[in-house]
Amino acid sequence: MAVKAKNNLFLYLTLACFLGIILIFIFDGYIGTYDSLKITSGERESTIDTDVWLRGDPYYATGIDWGEQAFFSYKVDNRRFSAYTADVQVSLWHSQEMVAEIANQPLSLASFEEGQVAWTLDTAELVPADVPPEQGYEFTLLIKRGDIERSVVVHVRAGPIPTKTVIIEPPSD
Repeated sequence: MAVKAKNNLFLYLTLACFLGIILIFIFDGYIGTYDSLKITSGERESTIDTDVWLRGDPYYATGIDWGEQAFFSYKVDNRRFSAYTADVQVSLWHSQEMVAEIANQPLSLASFEEGQVAWTLDTAELVPADVPPEQGYEFTLLIKRGDIERSVVVHVRAGPIPTKTVIIEPPSD
């Protein structure tokens, strides 16, 4: 009889350890606050997930064609048991100078709720008039959510290069 009780004790201890390991993976991999940025420009769509920023990649570049509009959607996913509140500030920078403040919005999320802030960038309004369309132009999009900062380099790709038509006459004999 004593042998069976001892075997059951080890079985229960093994099950408790296995359950503990599963709970660690759930809490470590799922519980928290996650953010992502979706960028749509023309027919191209790209998404920057939390893991890109958590890897230590401070910048992620995206390209927008000259004269196009780009649509941005910054999503915050609160996967915690408590409410989450933060101010989301979005600004556009060039050469360490602020070009425009795009959004400043408070975000209040209940537990296990998602929220988002959306905006549009029009390259025709942002690029200075003295920059020729055949030259590319770069901005840094800075997103601040509470103490967290996210940066995205936005490259405005060169527009159509004006061409000159040259007619070459065949040599006359």
